[in-house]
Amino acid sequence: MRPRDGPRVRQVTARGRAELVPFDVAKGWRKLSRYLGDDEALWDPRFARYLDDEAGGRGTMWLRLVPDSLAAKDLGYTVAP
Repeated sequence: MRPRDGPRVRQVTARGRAELVPFDVAKGWRKLSRYLGDDEALWDPRFARYLDDEAGGRGTMWLRLVPDSLAAKDLGYTVAP
């Protein structure tokens, strides 16, 4: 068990079949607004730039993964004084 005073570090590993599919701006907005809220002005510009209509022209793609297995680990640790 991770000590409560240490940093929270989690790792998720997925294995399975994956494919690259074209980026869908509308789907991207739905996903970002779900986690970041509806007000795009509050979003970090690193995320908002993916909603540019030229996302496909920049080579932005979705990775679609159908997992055969998922594993999650708690890699939290304590920082020595």
